[in-house]
Amino acid sequence: MSEKELIEIKSLQINLNEENSTELMAETLAELKNKGYESVTIEIRTSTEEELKKSGLDIEVFKKIKYVQNIPDWVVINLMLAAGKLRNTKFKLRLIHE
Repeated sequence: MSEKELIEIKSLQINLNEENSTELMAETLAELKNKGYESVTIEIRTSTEEELKKSGLDIEVFKKIKYVQNIPDWVVINLMLAAGKLRNTKFKLRLIHE
């Protein structure tokens, strides 16, 4: 089954700081199973602000890149997280010699 064939049955907002968060998720999955569902896809999402804070990324740099490039938030975040990771990997030499 492809992503395009999936339909949303239920959406669940969970605060991981609340003690009953795992119970709420278990109850929801049990409810779906009782209704006859055999398989579900669980998608984990967060807000852009929370991801920026968690990753320690500069919010102003994020806003500038997003404004200039006009690309989705997740692309900007991935770009910022990847910045500089190839600097000391000899990537250019491997690319030329392979």
